[in-house]
Amino acid sequence: MNYLDQYEDFLLKNASQITGIEASLRSLTYILPGRFHDAEFASQAIYAALNLLGLYHNAILRRAAHHHANETQSEHEESAFNKYINFWSSQSPLHKRCSALLSVISYTQVLMEMAVYKKWGQKAHWRWIGALEAIKTVLRLTIFKLTSNRMCLYPPHLQRDIDPATLERNRSTSTTPERWKGKRSGVEMPRMDATIELEGGNNTFKRNNMGGIHPRRKFADVTDYLMSKVLTPEKLRRPDQMVHIMNALGASGEVLYILRPLLYVLAVLKYGRLSWKPWLLSLAIEVMSQTMVRQAFEPPHGGRSNMMPLEKQEYARRLKLLWLNLLRGAFYIRITRPRLERFCNSVENKPVLSLVSGILRDYLPLWENIYFYTSSS
Repeated sequence: MNYLDQYEDFLLKNASQITGIEASLRSLTYILPGRFHDAEFASQAIYAALNLLGLYHNAILRRAAHHHANETQSEHEESAFNKYINFWSSQSPLHKRCSALLSVISYTQVLMEMAVYKKWGQKAHWRWIGALEAIKTVLRLTIFKLTSNRMCLYPPHLQRDIDPATLERNRSTSTTPERWKGKRSGVEMPRMDATIELEGGNNTFKRNNMGGIHPRRKFADVTDYLMSKVLTPEKLRRPDQMVHIMNALGASGEVLYILRPLLYVLAVLKYGRLSWKPWLLSLAIEVMSQTMVRQAFEPPHGGRSNMMPLEKQEYARRLKLLWLNLLRGAFYIRITRPRLERFCNSVENKPVLSLVSGILRDYLPLWENIYFYTSSS
């Protein structure tokens, strides 16, 4: 057995602790900046390593779940998002490679930017950002084309839709009897806990005699169990029906949204960070692109938007990212940062609030100098 097999076996035996450990270490990266020399770089190195390791963990967990599904001839229930991403990755190897590269870049871009900034200075650092944004733009446009002009969802990789705790292997092969026999009738019936696993029960995955893993989803009550068996429209849709093919207006808005980060960086290279032109250009493109996308989904005679659930989630995420404009470019340097600094100065001697202001003060120069902290790309 090689080291990767040993690690995979160890991971599955301790699966219930995976999410907790990953979350704890990620939380640590948020409070490291400012604690010691080069703490920001160390924080991002840990954060990038954790996210890349998380992608590997996801692959192991999915492989274990699919192995059980094949053994028992059952179907692994995936989230709608994963069904959609998995469908296009299986349809096109190029889509799979572009998505994987985008994921790696998104998890390491802040770390790479810090390294370039420290090594070659600000001017080279912005040129490197432009080159990286150009690569990401090409990758996103390729995905947009491969999916027949459908909205680009985030993240571009499969999400963890399997609770790691449910994959933890039981070292003992002995299990409780899964059937109950009536004393008078002699009729054998399956036990309730062998059929429906309610929350608060034991491990939802058990090992069979062949070493396979038996998953059982936990349910809050019997009603929850019955509702899980209902065939909703979302479950009946094919993966390629989960996101609409955009019309000309929507496709134009999506392309604009994809191009926005690159256009902003090119404007910064031409006019400088202190100029309002890059910030206003970026904001105008972002608002215009989202307006075009929204209008593309509105019925011609009014009424509710016909966006699919995945499209609604992605559109809502993009609307929230508009707030990052307050921490970007000339607006941040001239308006947001001075106000945040005054707040930090006003509460630096107050209990509890001084801790918050201390962490906030450590991030102020990072939001100004490190583009990818607030890029939303």
